[in-house]
Amino acid sequence: MSMYTLAKELFPPTGIERVVRCNFVRPDVLNVIVAKSSVLEIYSFVEPLQADKLPRLDLVASYRLNGIITSLGVIRTSSSGQHGLDSVLVSFKDAKMSLLEWSFSNHCIVTVSIHYYERDDYKQEFLNNTHPTEIRVDPSRRCAVLAFYGDRLAVLPFKQDENTMGEDDDVSKKWPYMPSYVMSLSDIDIRIKNVIDMVFLYDFFEPTLAILFSPQQTWTGRLAVRKDTCSLVVVSLDITHKMYPIIYSIDNLPYDCTKIIAVPKPVGGLLVVSANALIHLDQGSTGMGVAVNGYAPMVTDFPLEKKLQHLDIAFEGSEHVFLAPDQILFTLRSGDMYLVELQQEGRSLSGFKIEKVGTSMQTSCKCSLVPGYYFVASRYADSMLIKYSTKDEVKKKKKTPVSINAMDLENELYGQDIEEIAEQETDKTKDEIESAMESGESKWQFEICDTLTNTGPIVSMDIGQRASTDAHSEFAPQHELVAATGSGRSGALVVFQRNIRPNVVRSTDALAGATCLWTVFCRKEIVFEGVSQFESRSAAGTEEGVEEVYDKLLVISKDNFTLVLATGDELRQLPNSQFYVEGPTVAVGSLLEDTRIVQVYAGGVRLLNADCRITQIVPIGEHLSIVAASIVDPYVLLQLHDGSALILKGDMITKDVTVMSQPSILNGIPINSCCIYADTLSSMLTVKEAPTMASLRSFASSAKKHAVNTNASSRPRKRTKKAETRVMDEVELDLYGPEPGDEEEDESESEEEEKVDNDVRMESDLLFDVNMEGVQSKAKHDMANPEGQSVQATHWCIIYRSDGALEIYHLPDFKEVFFFPHFDLLPEVLPDAPSRQDTKPAGHAHEITEMIMVNMGTKLRKEPYLIARSYRGNIAVYKTYQHFPKAEKSADKSVDPSERLAIRFRKMPLEIVAREKPDDDDGAEGDMDDDSEDAIEREIRIQEKRRLRKPKNLVPFSGVAGYEGVFCLGSAPLWLMCSGRGMPRAHPMICDGRIVCFTKFNNINCKNGFITTNANGNMRISQLPTKDIHYDMPWPIRKVHLKKAVRHIKYHPTSQTYVTVTAVADPFVVKDENNVAVHDATATATTGAGTETATNGATPAAAAIGAAAASTNGATDAKPVVSKPAHTGAGFRPSSERQTLELVSPVTWETVDKYELQEYEIVTSIETVSLESTQDASGRKKFIAVGTSFLRGEDSTMRGTIYIFDIIDVVPEPDNPQTDHKLKLLYSEEVKGSVTAMAALNGYLLTCVGTKVVVRSFEDNETLTGIAFIDVQIYVTSVKVVKNTIILADAYKSVWFVGFQDEPTKLVMLGKDYNPMEAMNVSYLIENQTLHIVVADSEKNIRLLQYAPFNVQSFSGQKLICRGDYHVGSQIQTTINLPKIVLSGSDEGISHLTVCGTLDGGLCMITPIPEKTSKRLALLMTQIVNGVQHPAGLNPRAYRLLQSKDRLNANPVKGILDGDLLFEFVALAANRQKEMTKQIGTGVDRVMDDLAAISIAADHL
Repeated sequence: MSMYTLAKELFPPTGIERVVRCNFVRPDVLNVIVAKSSVLEIYSFVEPLQADKLPRLDLVASYRLNGIITSLGVIRTSSSGQHGLDSVLVSFKDAKMSLLEWSFSNHCIVTVSIHYYERDDYKQEFLNNTHPTEIRVDPSRRCAVLAFYGDRLAVLPFKQDENTMGEDDDVSKKWPYMPSYVMSLSDIDIRIKNVIDMVFLYDFFEPTLAILFSPQQTWTGRLAVRKDTCSLVVVSLDITHKMYPIIYSIDNLPYDCTKIIAVPKPVGGLLVVSANALIHLDQGSTGMGVAVNGYAPMVTDFPLEKKLQHLDIAFEGSEHVFLAPDQILFTLRSGDMYLVELQQEGRSLSGFKIEKVGTSMQTSCKCSLVPGYYFVASRYADSMLIKYSTKDEVKKKKKTPVSINAMDLENELYGQDIEEIAEQETDKTKDEIESAMESGESKWQFEICDTLTNTGPIVSMDIGQRASTDAHSEFAPQHELVAATGSGRSGALVVFQRNIRPNVVRSTDALAGATCLWTVFCRKEIVFEGVSQFESRSAAGTEEGVEEVYDKLLVISKDNFTLVLATGDELRQLPNSQFYVEGPTVAVGSLLEDTRIVQVYAGGVRLLNADCRITQIVPIGEHLSIVAASIVDPYVLLQLHDGSALILKGDMITKDVTVMSQPSILNGIPINSCCIYADTLSSMLTVKEAPTMASLRSFASSAKKHAVNTNASSRPRKRTKKAETRVMDEVELDLYGPEPGDEEEDESESEEEEKVDNDVRMESDLLFDVNMEGVQSKAKHDMANPEGQSVQATHWCIIYRSDGALEIYHLPDFKEVFFFPHFDLLPEVLPDAPSRQDTKPAGHAHEITEMIMVNMGTKLRKEPYLIARSYRGNIAVYKTYQHFPKAEKSADKSVDPSERLAIRFRKMPLEIVAREKPDDDDGAEGDMDDDSEDAIEREIRIQEKRRLRKPKNLVPFSGVAGYEGVFCLGSAPLWLMCSGRGMPRAHPMICDGRIVCFTKFNNINCKNGFITTNANGNMRISQLPTKDIHYDMPWPIRKVHLKKAVRHIKYHPTSQTYVTVTAVADPFVVKDENNVAVHDATATATTGAGTETATNGATPAAAAIGAAAASTNGATDAKPVVSKPAHTGAGFRPSSERQTLELVSPVTWETVDKYELQEYEIVTSIETVSLESTQDASGRKKFIAVGTSFLRGEDSTMRGTIYIFDIIDVVPEPDNPQTDHKLKLLYSEEVKGSVTAMAALNGYLLTCVGTKVVVRSFEDNETLTGIAFIDVQIYVTSVKVVKNTIILADAYKSVWFVGFQDEPTKLVMLGKDYNPMEAMNVSYLIENQTLHIVVADSEKNIRLLQYAPFNVQSFSGQKLICRGDYHVGSQIQTTINLPKIVLSGSDEGISHLTVCGTLDGGLCMITPIPEKTSKRLALLMTQIVNGVQHPAGLNPRAYRLLQSKDRLNANPVKGILDGDLLFEFVALAANRQKEMTKQIGTGVDRVMDDLAAISIAADHL
């Protein structure tokens, strides 16, 4: 029987691999663009106006591309350059690259062109592109090159000026580039092959490319025969004539050269980086190099200075960033940071100065931003925005009372060790830090400004039950996914929780039947000596007084009456309040600066004071009824049952409200939904108020010119090698400019002023001559206030009508400023249509039932969002952005374009598919086509009921745990919130079932909390959990930093604890059979990449970045260590891991017990197994089985150990109740071979030892006895057991399917896969009676195999049949199996799915789906592939094809649907959805139901 499957990404990749900076979105805003595997993210670098606040990175947009990004390049073309913007070149794993630009009109990226070079005549012997495709861009932005297929080079020239490079063909003039061409590197020089790196050089008339290659390869063991095999060629690219003359070449470079770095003026030339040396080369010089360790003289004959051999560092795997034109900051593979200064004497290089300035984490790439800041990205740890400064600058700011603590920075990144809390000493003040800097050797100081959370690489994961406390006793048990991530000192546990579980403060069912809740605050009027005053909002009178405002009343509306409660220590009913309590309430709020309470009910509006006494009653009319209201001080917008509206406005002097004169627009086409928005962010700007693109471009250009002129005039006339302090002063002068009053003119540098207009000729990693500080400040004043500060609010009325039109009016004059005719279609962009053309209704107006416009964010950053809800519960979120309209005359002369809003709305991606069951009043669409009399009468009743009751499912909130957002009521409640990062997130909260009421609640017993009422009538006063939880990710996650590598993690369900395997670096010493060291090990041992753990004079603050100065086990303080005297010879020593089993409590995530393994013993497998035991009544008990290997070197015979642990209950420590469990070793056995995989099999223990699979019986909890075995081939990487069948994954021989027979006990091979495959992990899918094997290979693919003995092609089952293949794009390291959740009423049987964790930090799932659903979605996927424009112009089908470095024996089977592509259907406009579904013969609701069933399949978390 066939199984139909679908693969979908659950959590996106987070490890950053590439980063560039440019002006991509606006000419006055600096953007940071990062690549995370197949995800492209665009950030804005924001410097705050307040001097005491740190800069941050705001997420502008995120795109999932159908390809693996391999490199990024920044260019400025003739099309984007006219707006002062840059374009981005993106290369992919396949030999293709895309040119991307930013669209102002649509607020998204657009693909200008895609360049495809996957031709068979280019591939030669390559089956696929094993060499990484790298983009290199000329610093003057004249061309870009793409290296692919080893020796191929694609050249893409760009037009610098439309006039100078015009062509006869009119069509070609519109493209910003000229035709690209491909050349072979052998055309330049016949010797060029095995290219290592290439880079463009600065300050050449023609694009000049330096190529580092190795014509003859060698390795370390062959250095006695052949060394110095690398060569360098510098070639000029004549693009016009396609000629490539060689300028100069240098041979006999060290064999271990890894990359080349182009050095800008005044030094110039290039820097060759090898593992053991740095070599500077320039035209006309033989080169100058310096050895950085003792190995350099042994591996090369190149003349090197040896004065820095004592550093004992290695540059292989290092990343660099320029802090100044002659200062390069390297981060080594171990995380140590070294500053390399290129010292000049006259115009020539005189030497190198290298000093250690701190320690960070392992990095993948770096990028300089503005002077004083750079961005460091990592695959293994959180990426960081770093501020760097010098000792002299810190002295100038010494008066600032800001405490900078090395431990604080460390704890900010990696958290605080449990052992350190009790032993932590008094914090160092800033003065102590500065004094330490003065006494140290380094003058640099680094500070973490912002971090981007990374959840990868996920090396192991398991699912367990969430720890419950008294605050969670009301909810059913929920689960969480805990992953072991990071590497080295960046090791951490990441807790994935898809759904929010609030902390309940109080719960009651005494208020059942509530339909709406409101909390309100009102200030009392105080009369003193005849003067009336109102009490302050803040009782404490602090600056954060808003947080101290406690709600005083809780208003509960029921079907037939209203209940008013006073809030305090207890909730009590107000006996004599003058609220309207005889019927339900429509809305309650505060007005007139919190001096009056407004109650809106069906028959009118009441104004009450703080004593709940009526001050005014506004009746509506005998035949009118209020169905909805929006209260925003000083306006009250009332929506009536007949589709009209009324607006009341409050008067601060008289303390009452009056009905505003009703314009005809409120009584025209019926209104479906309306609201009032108070703009406190200055984001709703009209055309005449908003800045234009020309003004932004001119301002940015003038700021750059001013900065260039300032820096050019401040440079010293000559650079002389005098005292070291003098050299440092000049470096600071280059970086930060002269002191006030010390500015001097330098006529010898006057040529710099002539090059001002060519400021775009700057490499994307350098920005020394441009000061963006003024530009950033201008951007803040021009656009919305990014700091969220209160300004004079403007008020706007947003109306959604029954014909589908969206209208925005300015209050109080009711002038129309925005009109969009087809909002009911929910398109991607909502532009303004002032001429009101094409206003014919689209026929989807019934889709949207509610609309609201609110601010979302935190105190740090708020932005306005427009949110709409459909009748089936789907949510659409629109973000406002500034639009730069062109000067066009409107067809309607009565419309003044300058009075229109200069904004548009962009639909934000949300993959939440809610399928609420429509109520009776929402009606079934199918009945409307029935012409019978009963159907007509039923429709009349439905329409009447809709007019009488408007659902309120979108409830805005503010102040809940510091967030502002919207809570969506329903059977699948949602939190819509936006953190300081700037991207709206939707987090479900399904733990309490259907939520019918919600309101924020701030009380002395529940600060910044909220109140909810579920469908069962249970009212809960709760708080949002915020401790270490990140809500700015697609899922709420919690990252627990352990400061050491975490290799494995398993959950023990009986004790509800986790067992982790942690590792710290340990010196490796070769020992003989008697455990005696073979060599002398008295030399200083090193860790990581062989560098000493001493800080070598680094500042404490710099050493604190990345928890650098802390020891790997976190037990000592981060104090600087004085470096030891350098020893002679190479100081590198091998290191191994010392691993420990740790028992972790999920309540506090602290280690409650440990078991240290032996020296050189590495855990290769760990499992929670259910074995036969007489200790439990069921006959089986959960144990922890651990398999290890001893790594003593290649000369020692491999052996391993099998451990069986039990977790027992003990008496906890008096002050720590979590220490109530201990690890108890029951049994250990040494075996001959490595124990690579383990599993439980029908009460037995299955162990994979070397090339044997052995089934063992755990008898009497004392001994393991082998009862069956089978021989396998090479190395078992993973094993899974399904009943009495075993699935084995081999590192080279794919998959074996083995059966187990109990009586007599034996293992029988049922079938295997004969195709070669490096299987990294194995899992399974189950659908009713069908089993499929899921295999993840080393090529980032997933394959589905099936044991089908009745299939002719399987040779009676001996060969496993391939049923599907799918390219994930990320390496899968670990998998877990979960039962599939199905929708209620579904006819699906028992199914199991697989969740995969990737090394990029993402999660994905493979799930079985019904046959009808699969065929329907397969047709839909074809429509989406052909009918939707994909980012970067990539083909989704080609991306998901099976990737293999070997030639395939059979054609790819495919067969697995792409869930990521299918979920793009949710974001399409309604007319596009209807069009696509019509072509495949189905309906939109049917497809949405299918997607909703898929979205909840793995919703255990």
